[in-house]
Amino acid sequence: MNMLMHFPKCFAAFRWVMLLCGGLALAPSLAMGQALPPQLYSEMDGIHFLDDGSSVTIWGYGWVTDGFITLPGPLLTYNEGQSVDLNFVNPSPESHTIHLHGLDVDQANDGVPATSFLVPTGGDAVYSFVADQAGTFLYHCHVTTTLHLTMGMYGMILVKRPDQTLFEGGPAYTEDAPFLFSDLEVATNLDPVGSFPFHDIRPDVFMINGKQGSQLEAEDERVWSAPGDTVALRLGSMAYSRVRCHFPPELHAVCHMSDGRALPESFAVDSLDIFPGERFTILVAPEEGFEGAVSCDYWNMIDPGIEDTQHIHFGALPSSVQALGDFGAACGYPNPASRWYHPAGAASGASNGFEGEVVVTDAQGRECFRGVLQNGRLDVSAWPNGAYVARCGDRQPTRFVVAH
Repeated sequence: MNMLMHFPKCFAAFRWVMLLCGGLALAPSLAMGQALPPQLYSEMDGIHFLDDGSSVTIWGYGWVTDGFITLPGPLLTYNEGQSVDLNFVNPSPESHTIHLHGLDVDQANDGVPATSFLVPTGGDAVYSFVADQAGTFLYHCHVTTTLHLTMGMYGMILVKRPDQTLFEGGPAYTEDAPFLFSDLEVATNLDPVGSFPFHDIRPDVFMINGKQGSQLEAEDERVWSAPGDTVALRLGSMAYSRVRCHFPPELHAVCHMSDGRALPESFAVDSLDIFPGERFTILVAPEEGFEGAVSCDYWNMIDPGIEDTQHIHFGALPSSVQALGDFGAACGYPNPASRWYHPAGAASGASNGFEGEVVVTDAQGRECFRGVLQNGRLDVSAWPNGAYVARCGDRQPTRFVVAH
């Protein structure tokens, strides 16, 4: 199984190298030196493993530097007011786009083929825009949208404010917890050519951040909090289903934003319906020691009824983390971490990483790492389980837990 998991990654990386070495004639903007190296790429030969150990074929997006696609695609994080050049290359057998769902961009950069442009096989493009509105957004392919989306070509975008408030004059929070709801029909992913007509697709796998069931119970999938923390749940849906989220009263959940905009008035929420393409930002302030879950029901859009229920799990951080100092709004990702940890909350290829020296200490204050990050992240795969603090120059320290 390990060889099977790594094969699509190696093959995708090989195709990407071949494109760079021999395909510049198909990518004139690169050949002329008019664009930065692409960050995202698309492919149609990915493998995604389900909770029962079986696998399905996916199409999707990935970081060029990683060499493999993921479901969902990489989380894109920008700062409010940032000028963005989102570079994209397409070595896959079909044309694709990146539609910036909910962002206020000009028509030419919107990623809808009829009014924007297609990126053909072997082509590349740059989507240029200003991230001028803080909030939660999505992106997806807009070519034969129904099929390309259900095959896995989607992801989430966060636009954040440097002062760690949701919007100008809005509430402050401790960290972001992005959750993207989606679903798929196994038969369609195994035979996308035979899936027409698309309105007959009936999802039978229901996911949060591409995971389901016991996969969501893993330590590094939980939302961890300490007393006094306020967590911003960034909820979005690319599902064919209607998702109804139920919030335990111990979370003190309050909805502040809808579809990337501040609501005229925030409101306490115990349940919330999220339709395809919608996004909400919910602040939760978990009670001390709370360990529980937000249950998420997937309702059939054609024949009303609950098809499945998945869970967003919460856990309480060890008290030793609280004793390590005042961390204000500092955050990192993921927390807990099992393989990689991003002290600045920046995924590979994102713009808000840290290039200077990083010092990490454990809960007893003992130094366990000093050096420069690799692609904006720390390799913690061999670190003992426990609480840690990362200090990146004069930035606020970030606290995190390693849990394998």
